[in-house]
Amino acid sequence: MSKIMISQRLKTIFYISLFVIYLHGLEEIIGGFQHIDSFMVLGADFFKTSTEVFYWSSHIIWWLAVPLLYLIFRNRTQIFLLLGIYGLVFAIELHHVVKAVQSGYYYPGAITAFFYPVIGFFFYKELLKNWKNHV
Repeated sequence: MSKIMISQRLKTIFYISLFVIYLHGLEEIIGGFQHIDSFMVLGADFFKTSTEVFYWSSHIIWWLAVPLLYLIFRNRTQIFLLLGIYGLVFAIELHHVVKAVQSGYYYPGAITAFFYPVIGFFFYKELLKNWKNHV
């Protein structure tokens, strides 16, 4: 197994994105996202639990798993797949902005989600550059 090293620039973008994700979670919590979001309601109904329990269960797993998986795989070839999947969050989380625009009002998570496309652009640009250097 060969050791893979991702660039310092990609590491920095990843750390910035983690910081924004944690800020995003704080914005969601303060704004009451877990009580009003259709995805939370659907998930809670599916698992026959409250939206609060579903929110905390899914988000705590996410918030802990991402940095942990990064630390485990950062020097392995699987890091490219892991970061590629992780990067989907930059598109998925735009639903906050879309819902805010559709309603014409603030939607919990919309402020921090607004930064995701910018981070995502630089993240994927650097990820692809790193991947091409190791193929």
